[in-house]
Amino acid sequence: MRAVWAVFKREVSLYFRSPIAYAIAFALLVFLGFLFNGFVTQSNGQFPADATAIPGLITFLLFLIAPLLTMRLLAEETREGTLELLMTLPMSEGAFIIGKFLAAWFYYTVLLLLTVVYYFILQWIGVPDQGTAFGAYLGAWLYGGAVLALTMIWSAVTEDQVVAAFLGAATVLVLYIAENAAQAIASLQLTSDAMANFVRELGLQAHFGATLAQGIIRAEDILYFLFLIVAALFITTRIVETRRWRA
Repeated sequence: MRAVWAVFKREVSLYFRSPIAYAIAFALLVFLGFLFNGFVTQSNGQFPADATAIPGLITFLLFLIAPLLTMRLLAEETREGTLELLMTLPMSEGAFIIGKFLAAWFYYTVLLLLTVVYYFILQWIGVPDQGTAFGAYLGAWLYGGAVLALTMIWSAVTEDQVVAAFLGAATVLVLYIAENAAQAIASLQLTSDAMANFVRELGLQAHFGATLAQGIIRAEDILYFLFLIVAALFITTRIVETRRWRA
């Protein structure tokens, strides 16, 4: 745990000293602010306040945000030759990877918490459903952790940050549209419904948009995101271990 904490503190300090991190936060909050203002103006009190709109937008934008947050975590270390140096320190590859992941998830959590201000504004102008809001934000938090872990894999695979970001974004988009792919498979009727359901269950939206974003908290959805996190971190650790073995 001491090694994880050391890596975590180092990475968090790098995030909050990085202009890219502040640029991401600024762009995201400005974009969400414009959309939220338009949403409130358009509603004009005609329908109940929707507290799930902002978490839903954040999960959609994660195909851009997550790769930008993770592309440098391992790719930059590899390109600059510092990864091999760090690997000589008395810590396991697992502790190294977990520390970096937790730092990225912490920064994302800060971004997510900043958007809670919109929920309080909705409370002031309307009566948002508290249970639905809690489920949506919990889902967005778990969703973000899973996506960050997945995009870290590509940062370990390549030392080119742009390539890592592109492959990470593509991976997230594929998992995002898995539900649409399942509908297309079902409509073609070339396979059984079991195949379509399997593809759907692999996707991110099947475990967020249909359940958590509606305030429906199911153990299977929470376990799905936790499994993605653990599996992705395991793969990333194996990649880094292979690199050390080759060195």
